Amino acid sequence: MLAVAIAMAVATMPTQTVVISLFNESFRTALDTDLARLSLAYTVGTILAALPLPWIGRLADRYGVRVVTGGVALACAASLVFLSQAGNLVVLGLGFFLIRFLGQGALGLLAGHTIAMWFERRLGFTHSLLAIVGFAGGSALMPGPVAHLIGAHGWQNTLVYLAGFVLLLTIPAVLLVFRNKPEDIGQHLDGDPYEHEHPENPRPPPPSDPAFTLSEARRTRAFWILVPSMCANGLIGTALLFHMQAILADAGVDATEKQTALVNQSWAIAFGLALIVTGWLADRVLPRRLMPFGPFLMLVACGVILTGPAGWVSEEWVIPVMRAGMACYGVAMAVTVAVSNPTIARYYGRTHHGAIRGSIQMASVAATGIGPFLAGGIYELSGQSFTPVLALFAGAGVPLALASLFLRPPPKPVRLGEASRP
Repeated sequence: MLAVAIAMAVATMPTQTVVISLFNESFRTALDTDLARLSLAYTVGTILAALPLPWIGRLADRYGVRVVTGGVALACAASLVFLSQAGNLVVLGLGFFLIRFLGQGALGLLAGHTIAMWFERRLGFTHSLLAIVGFAGGSALMPGPVAHLIGAHGWQNTLVYLAGFVLLLTIPAVLLVFRNKPEDIGQHLDGDPYEHEHPENPRPPPPSDPAFTLSEARRTRAFWILVPSMCANGLIGTALLFHMQAILADAGVDATEKQTALVNQSWAIAFGLALIVTGWLADRVLPRRLMPFGPFLMLVACGVILTGPAGWVSEEWVIPVMRAGMACYGVAMAVTVAVSNPTIARYYGRTHHGAIRGSIQMASVAATGIGPFLAGGIYELSGQSFTPVLALFAGAGVPLALASLFLRPPPKPVRLGEASRP
């Protein structure tokens, strides 16, 4: 099931910013539009795509992850084909909405949800493997071949090929391998030979599962510490990836697609390598001791990247410095991802995990849509400079790091009839 979840994560890559941004020039040429309008279409489509994600989580809780994954994968492939036929900004925006909702949002949500259904003791390690192979590996390896396909076969055919790629990775696994949870086939969490704490009846959640509902989770302090850090990760990371070519140009270099891909690749490689360590630590170190390093390193990364547009480094050093900054951001993201995802499952339980994760995914996906538009807007208002954008992003790391120091497990909810039990 870990391999199936990884395949699902890789299948989201055609809908991730690191791949979709490669089509920007093709979209602009085909639709005769500018970067501002293209960014707005992407932002609106992504924000709207976030809204239905809690519904996907609830469907997975009710009908099982397998059925929902099959339907989402088919619809995601169809949405890529639809996007290939975009002839105006309205259709393009609708296509962005569909691929971001069904791919990055829903399929990404279901991949993480699958891991939470099968692991508990090794949840940090398995989440990191999912992110290393599925997201970091895909982000590092896919842009090159996709760029080649666009040049050789055109952007429309490439999107159709990517639709087939999504189906190939997901549908055979759903039909032949996928199972909703270990209890369905007489197994237990983590592949252990016994149920962790409830051997008599594996169907209900064990006594250790707090079984928070979404509304109960939202009333805890931990929820409002974890979610802003996760959203900031996506908002700033997407803004950097989407605008990296413009950031390099602002730093005074001749920003080519190859140079941009090289800088962005540093983020993916560092993200994947760092997850090897941070995933191991997430199963052994308290979240409040590890989580603050994510926002702190985000601050450092944005500060390093800022030196380019600010003119503090010579032209020959711009690319190495930008690569170092993006690599640092990759480590920051690895800390946040490795700690936050397992912590959500452990703090709030598996019973309503789909609904809770769906709500958080909604906020995270919306943040990835806001990021490029926010950065572009500040860039224009400041006289076409990315220096204030990066300064703002760096400053956001301070309150997030301080808040993470207060991360604690929420008290188990007391429901009607439970308070009187001995």
